[in-house]
Amino acid sequence: MSVSVANAVTASPADPEFLDNGGRKVDLDRLKGVFPENIKTVAVLTAASIPNAEQVRLGLMMLERAGLKVKVMPHTFDKAPENRKSIPLPKRMADFKAAWCDPEVDMIISTRGGKGAQDVVARMDWSELKKKNDPVVMGFSNITCVTTAMISKGAGYPIQGPNFCTLVKCEDESIEYLKAVLHKETPPSIKLTALRPGKCSGRIYAGHLAMLNLMNKGEFKFDPAGRVIFLECVRRKERELMRHFNSLLNTGFFDKAAGVVLCHFSRSFTTEEAKLNFFRRMAEKLNCPVYYGFPYGHELNINALDFQRTAVIADGMLTIK
Repeated sequence: MSVSVANAVTASPADPEFLDNGGRKVDLDRLKGVFPENIKTVAVLTAASIPNAEQVRLGLMMLERAGLKVKVMPHTFDKAPENRKSIPLPKRMADFKAAWCDPEVDMIISTRGGKGAQDVVARMDWSELKKKNDPVVMGFSNITCVTTAMISKGAGYPIQGPNFCTLVKCEDESIEYLKAVLHKETPPSIKLTALRPGKCSGRIYAGHLAMLNLMNKGEFKFDPAGRVIFLECVRRKERELMRHFNSLLNTGFFDKAAGVVLCHFSRSFTTEEAKLNFFRRMAEKLNCPVYYGFPYGHELNINALDFQRTAVIADGMLTIK
């Protein structure tokens, strides 16, 4: 069961371009053509922290105008209990399971990250998540817990990319990049900066550094051997970032990696030079090619990363195949 978009959206203006409550211009048609024909129905749910309801409603309008059938899961707009950032776990689990097992749903997008997705995957009975076609699940930040659990269990089709609220406000270039990824096309190559130069290629693995460290300690531990690992993080001090990195390093997480790409580490450093120095310290501890500069993470330029695609880095240029 899901909430209809008509009930979730209080108004749908005829003009495709209008101002939201913050006075920002919004193009309601920005998602037209982004989703391929095999994605007809998208389920929207809140697996982690509660979202900005206005942004969710804008996103719902965009999906409808893009010709998609949208299923808003029942607890998407629920309010969190006092002093909590997430709605009760049983409700989040029920929405996730219902969306996954719905035979009509081709893609699941969580409204946002934040906190709480790790509890959903830990308590979920993954043997119950069965359907004819595995759904695409997209998100980033705390949703790293979901996509990592998926690849560990061999379930579904994980993509690290914009959460639902991020789709509303991310840069146009990121929308075009997502379109190419979803359509299995080759997105534009991106110039990276080398910290440990070298050619490398491998399947993609991506996520939030702290969440990857968390998931690497339990039943969802995953060996990314032969993969190019993309890392992002947000609001962590250098000491904490290095603690998470060293923890992964000490478990052999990076031992057989084809390469590592350091992405947005937002709101963690006071200057760009401080961030670059920290990246150099990380690179010194790795034995594979290391680069930085791919736009992925907690910024408005966030490019999607499909775990089934291959990343190739040669002469400092990253190409997704």
